Amino acid sequence: MIVPGALLAQDTSEVKLAGDQRPDAVLPVTAGVTTGSMSFADHRVQQGVTGVVRWHLRRSVSVAVSPTYARLSYPASLGGGSVSGLTDLPVELGLDRAFERGWSPAVGLSLGATIPVGDEQAGLGSGTMGATIGAGFGLSPNDELSLHLGAGKSLTDYSMFGALGASDAVWGDAEVSYHLFDRLEATLGFDGDFASSDSLGAARAIALSLAAGLAGPFTLTVSGGHGVSGAAARWTVALGFGTDFAGLQAIGSSSPIQRLMRSVGGGSHRGPGSGSSGSGHGRGP
Repeated sequence: MIVPGALLAQDTSEVKLAGDQRPDAVLPVTAGVTTGSMSFADHRVQQGVTGVVRWHLRRSVSVAVSPTYARLSYPASLGGGSVSGLTDLPVELGLDRAFERGWSPAVGLSLGATIPVGDEQAGLGSGTMGATIGAGFGLSPNDELSLHLGAGKSLTDYSMFGALGASDAVWGDAEVSYHLFDRLEATLGFDGDFASSDSLGAARAIALSLAAGLAGPFTLTVSGGHGVSGAAARWTVALGFGTDFAGLQAIGSSSPIQRLMRSVGGGSHRGPGSGSSGSGHGRGP
C-alpha cells in the first residue's frame, strides 16, 4: 500500500528557477501528486495520495481539482482492520492580488467545494456537498523572506485538513518562508483551530517544509508536522514533486503547510463504528 518512501507531491513555494524562466511565470496548467502518512496517539495510521490539476484562468484566478485516495488502519485496541477508498473531491477557486509597493503586500481569497464521492460510513466523506472559505495576507520584506497569514472555515462536517481536528472549526495558519540557498526554500508554519466543539479541544500543529527547485518549474519537497494539542495527528510526513505553483502561498491549497495537512486526505466526524466527535481524526498528541 501507500508508504512515505513513495511520496511524490507538489508545492507552491516560489523557489528560484534556472535559466530564463522567471519564478513568477505562470503555466496555463500546473499539476502534481502529494502522498504522505500520519499517525495518531491511539496508534491509528492514515495514508493517502492526493493529485492536483490547476487551471490558471488568469494570472490571479485559478481553479484546482484535488482527488485523494486514502487508507485508514486501526490497531487491535480499536478493533483492528482498515478501510480505504476515495475521499470527497475538493474543487477550489483561488483569487489573489499582489501590490507593487514596499514589502510587496498580497491578499487572496479561496472558495472551495467538496463533491461527496467518499464513503461516509468509513469516515472518508460527509455524504453531502461541502463548502469551505479562506482568506490570506502575505508580505515580503526582501527577496529572501516571506510572511503569510491565513484563516478559513469548513462549512460542513467533512474537513480537507485530515491532520487537524474538528471539521467544523475555524482554522488559521501563520508561515515564514526563507530562501536558504538559490534553489532551496524552507517554510516554518503553525496551523490550527481557533476554537472547536471537539471534546479534546482545539487541534493545533507545527510543521516544516523544505522545497528544492529542480529543472524548469519542477520542485521537490520534504515536509513534516507534529500535533501539539487536541485531535491533531501526532506526526505527519510527506515528500513531493510537481509544477503546481499558484502564487500566493497562504491561500487554500497554495500553502506549503496546508498542503502537508491535506496530503493524506480529509476526515469526517462520522468515523466507522463511532458517532463521536473526532472519530475521523486522532485522540490527542
